[in-house]
Amino acid sequence: MVLVKAKKLSVWEKLFFWPLVKGLWTTFSQIFHKKVTRLYPEQRLESFPEMKGHPVLVRRPDGKPRCVACGLCEFACPPVAIYIEGHEIDDEIERAPKVFEIDNTRCIQCGFCEESCPKEAIVISHRVEFGAEKREDLIYDLETLLVDEHEVEDRLDYIRKTFERWKT
Repeated sequence: MVLVKAKKLSVWEKLFFWPLVKGLWTTFSQIFHKKVTRLYPEQRLESFPEMKGHPVLVRRPDGKPRCVACGLCEFACPPVAIYIEGHEIDDEIERAPKVFEIDNTRCIQCGFCEESCPKEAIVISHRVEFGAEKREDLIYDLETLLVDEHEVEDRLDYIRKTFERWKT
């Protein structure tokens, strides 16, 4: 059996205001240190190619999506946040999505859709901010998801560089 001795308190420690004075001194001493808080709307987080945000669809130079509606991203999505309906078109790619929806309330930004796409049509962008008043506003359709290639070029370069090391 181990006996624990109680600490003998000094007169200052017995007084109630001593811990209060120590707390105020700690607070006052922190006033002159450098601030580490980011003031969000004015100071945005810098984005890196490795950063994951919302998935977007890449647009070809003619304005149509790169997507051929193969359904691999829909199949690879763990939370089942992607819904695709494809249809035949009279073009060199022969297929395109008629309906392409991503439910951002379900999306976990895992990047499996990006990894499974053979055409680099769906890419995880740097968009990390979104807000809506209704849940239905967070279901993005084809027109909302389309972005030009130059907006996600750094992410595409990062993907190509990452997958290049797995080639034999």
